[in-house]
Amino acid sequence: MVLYFIVVALIPLLLFGFLSYQKSSSIVNRQYNNYEKFAVSQLETQLDNTIEQMYVVANDIHQYLSDPTLIVLKEEAPKTYEGFIEKKNFERYLEAHKTFNTKGIYLITRSGYYYGSNLLNTENLFNMPFWQEASRLSQGESWIGFYKADYYQDRPPANMIGLVLPIQSQYGILTGSKLLVETKADELFSYIRFLEKDVHAFVTIRNEKNNVLYQTKSKREELSSDIVRKTTLKSYNWKVEVRVPKRLFYQSSNVIFNYTILGNFFSILLASLLAMIFSAPIAKRIRKLKESMERVSAGELETRIPVKEHDEIGNLSLSFNSMVQQLKELIEEINETERLKRKAELRAFHYQINPHLLFNTLNSIQWKARLSNAKEVQLMIYHLTEVLHENLNFSDELVPLRKELKTISHYLKVQEIRYGHMFSYEENVSPECVEFLIPRLSLQPLFENIFFHAFEDGKGRITLAIEEKSEILELTLVDNGKGMSEETARSLLRPHPVNEKGHGIGVYNVDQRLKLHFGNEYGLRINTTPGQGTIIIMCWPKRSASNDKSNHN
Repeated sequence: MVLYFIVVALIPLLLFGFLSYQKSSSIVNRQYNNYEKFAVSQLETQLDNTIEQMYVVANDIHQYLSDPTLIVLKEEAPKTYEGFIEKKNFERYLEAHKTFNTKGIYLITRSGYYYGSNLLNTENLFNMPFWQEASRLSQGESWIGFYKADYYQDRPPANMIGLVLPIQSQYGILTGSKLLVETKADELFSYIRFLEKDVHAFVTIRNEKNNVLYQTKSKREELSSDIVRKTTLKSYNWKVEVRVPKRLFYQSSNVIFNYTILGNFFSILLASLLAMIFSAPIAKRIRKLKESMERVSAGELETRIPVKEHDEIGNLSLSFNSMVQQLKELIEEINETERLKRKAELRAFHYQINPHLLFNTLNSIQWKARLSNAKEVQLMIYHLTEVLHENLNFSDELVPLRKELKTISHYLKVQEIRYGHMFSYEENVSPECVEFLIPRLSLQPLFENIFFHAFEDGKGRITLAIEEKSEILELTLVDNGKGMSEETARSLLRPHPVNEKGHGIGVYNVDQRLKLHFGNEYGLRINTTPGQGTIIIMCWPKRSASNDKSNHN
């Protein structure tokens, strides 16, 4: 019982737990995936916009400085008021290209002099790795990347994304100078830190030359099972790779799975405790019912179960008590039936003696009639003996139609000797029909009905016809006797008590035996008209002796 409760509780728990885990983990993973996609797309968008903006500013300033007609810087360090005004105007021009995130825009000459609004330590700047790499640029090339700027004299080091562009000019102080555009990278790094911290991602950013511009500081190895997202910035062919360990990517699903397993465990534990509490009284009553059944199987038919509760087991106990009572009554009925059966067997042995005595007596009378030259008596006894042979033969329930017709011929001979040639008989039977089976003694009661009720002094005409209709045989027995009313005809097919002389077979018995052997759709029909005669129609299915089993019962 406990195991049953556990199984009943476990199956739905496992099923719903598995479904909830699948659904929730799918939702969480999809949301986590969308979350990661959003963060990466935000990083890519910010990078794309920042770099594009820096290139637009740099190219605009570069075109201005590359036009000889627009050059306004005549001396590197202003020594005159006019030179001072030129410097201020140019720095205002640079300042006008700054945006909210722009840290600074500088024009740095080959000697280290610079134009810009903030105070720079050019010595520290020239020692920066990015500047040393940018100093090797040729005309038409540019450098862009991340670095930490620590060359501002009035500000602490800060993360920057910088663009260095050599100025294509061979005039004056612009020869060999470089344009530096710097943008604050705090917002970009906030997206990167977000991916590294919240998404547990390993971020790598490479430029178009596949050089690493940024890479998350981590000692973990790259695995083939990692969830990797690679994108390329359309404008500048920068490659952004975000790598998340599979274990961390599905961390939320694992948490859901662990809690599902834990919930199932506690549910099973609770179901076990409840099963033991509730199953104990039920198991006790079931054991009592089992013990009662064992006593009944041992023959103690007086066993009864007291019923106190009206629940399912109480109803089962009531049914058990009723079954035992019925079983007791059935056994008593079987004992009575066996007693009657033995009595019937003894009577059957007695009835087997009587026919022998009857036939021996008839044979003696027939021999006496022969000696006395009483031929009619002799013939009558002979045909009567043949009819009685069939009437007293109980070995076969179904006999060939040929045998029944032969018995009728003997019966009609007896009636012919009795009445003389007062009646005529015509028989139309197809030879193919005579081997089909029919219940024994089905025709004689019908002929007896004609001679006892239809004819007066045996005078009349009888016609018997049998024809095949598909799988059915139809027998038509016609007489031109006095007929009967419809009510009388219907009464012939209704049950009636056996008379005192034992002639109770009758038309009703024939109809019932046909129905018992072949089904209710078969049997007798009677059409009659008072003063004109009667037509009896008998229908039964074709059945041959080779496929009949009832004959051997």
